[in-house]
Amino acid sequence: MKISIKDITSLPDQNKKFTGTCDIHDFSYLGSKFTINRTEPFDVVLSMIGSGKLHITFTTSANITGSCDRCLTDVSFDVPVAVDETVEVSEGQVVPDEEIGPYSFVDGEEIVVDELILNEILVNFPAKILCQDDCKGICPVCGKNRNIESCGCDDAVLDPRMAQFLDVFNSFKEVK
Repeated sequence: MKISIKDITSLPDQNKKFTGTCDIHDFSYLGSKFTINRTEPFDVVLSMIGSGKLHITFTTSANITGSCDRCLTDVSFDVPVAVDETVEVSEGQVVPDEEIGPYSFVDGEEIVVDELILNEILVNFPAKILCQDDCKGICPVCGKNRNIESCGCDDAVLDPRMAQFLDVFNSFKEVK
């Protein structure tokens, strides 16, 4: 969704409200693909502060589907989205910030709401996505999902620095 700021920037100390929608359906983050199932309905409020600053605010929540970090099954989770941006405007256009450069959510005389939503999703993204708090993950030996069935594999992870001691121990085992 894009919103033209041309009309509002010519009116100092004015507000305009728009009903927002999210047009993003898929995105990638840290090498994984995610799907936005839905976003809660929201209203975007554009407010001019004097004649030189534009304030953009809205709040919503996005329901996202991705893979569990341990067992790779699909998981749905909610991410809060709270946008509160103030940008400088001049002659109906957003002025790039001197320190960070042009804004990713500005396209000429339009504000790209989807880009604001995606930025907030990435900022509020969970550090670890789990299907359940006690997810057992995938067996590193046979590859079975240990939440579904127990495989009985020896999955003891030994310190690689101790591998030579294990070799010595195995060579002196009594063979029957």
